[in-house]
Amino acid sequence: MSPVASVLLVGGKSGNQALSMRLVVREVSGRLPKEFAGATLEAAVEFPDKVRLSAPVLGETVTVCRIGPVVWATPGEKVEFLLAQFKNKLPAPTSKSNTPLFLPLTAQQAVFLPAVFTLDDGKVFEDVNGVPCRVISGGLMPELAKATKAEDFRATIWVAEGYVPKQIRVERKDFAMTVGIEDLDYEPSLPPALWVPPAGTTDIFKTNASVLEQVLFVVMNSIQGPAPTP
Repeated sequence: MSPVASVLLVGGKSGNQALSMRLVVREVSGRLPKEFAGATLEAAVEFPDKVRLSAPVLGETVTVCRIGPVVWATPGEKVEFLLAQFKNKLPAPTSKSNTPLFLPLTAQQAVFLPAVFTLDDGKVFEDVNGVPCRVISGGLMPELAKATKAEDFRATIWVAEGYVPKQIRVERKDFAMTVGIEDLDYEPSLPPALWVPPAGTTDIFKTNASVLEQVLFVVMNSIQGPAPTP
């Protein structure tokens, strides 16, 4: 199991219960909005029940945070506006989970996750921002791809020494997205202040953890990169 999956599913065997990272949308194509390109997101996770994401949305930074059974987001009015705009497309509320995110697999199942993919032959190495990486690419096993109507799904991940992911690309017939992973850091825990709204903040949307995926969905579908330079 990779260090990232270890933190998400079991809290990390090395004593690291948390991770933080910066995600940079480096390339988008197809049906994905071109506004996604260049967007920078900050993400943090702490096992078993904390997750935080900050992303640029409609001209300002939106932050979504789960801490135990509570989810809060700022600015609250903007998040409520987005939820209303996407009300007919929202994923269903999820049941309780003993992991930061509601993942559709257990730690035991994650061990067998590679078995559902068919990987390309051969070892390929490329640099990502000057860092040598092993390039791993492939799609779903034919039976699974057919059952899920994802025959066109392909993923590529660039992995540096120490099993550190540096970049990932997801492709379907109608879109592609490449996301860089920067400043990935593992820690025993993260500062408590990270999980509460900044002091003095009053525009806060609050809900319960069962709708975390709904709030993340509307934010992720509304991100915007920096405005093009004239």
